[in-house]
Amino acid sequence: MMYKKVMASALLWAALTASAGAFDYNQSVDEIAESPLTAYQTVYLGMPRADFDANFSILPDWTFYGSSVSFTERAERTSVVKNVSVTEGIEIFSADTSAKGKVLAFDNYFKTTDKATAKSIYSRLVATIYSNMENFPVKQTSKEVEWTQDDVSITVAFDGQKDSDGNYIVYIRRYHNKILK
Repeated sequence: MMYKKVMASALLWAALTASAGAFDYNQSVDEIAESPLTAYQTVYLGMPRADFDANFSILPDWTFYGSSVSFTERAERTSVVKNVSVTEGIEIFSADTSAKGKVLAFDNYFKTTDKATAKSIYSRLVATIYSNMENFPVKQTSKEVEWTQDDVSITVAFDGQKDSDGNYIVYIRRYHNKILK
């Protein structure tokens, strides 16, 4: 009897610690969409590249892909819930490769092999952004919705097709209209 209690306690502890380390991609979708001009309240257009590096290189559940020679950098994390894997990522595009280089555009993206999950993420992003934007979309198709607020464009896209790695990708891109178009 004591053996069963110890075993049950060990299994419960393992279940609690395993799920505690996993992020909830729906929470990330909501955080990103509630304030669409930023990501995680820390990434924004015009921020110094060094700030992005400092934020994402130290986070324990993110893998940081920094570069001193590329105009892009990114970070990713993956979670598996109910046998569905979702990789959340963020990628910045900067004006130059120095630490002072300004972020000109950035994407958040969600990759999964499950089409229903990708559709759900897309719908959730669009609905939440729609409710938080001052203006109606300037462009809307079955695969993409674009808003413009001040000089910034915000695009949410999902084409329903797998990429070369077999993933469906949903992304939200922000860029400054006067610098990039």
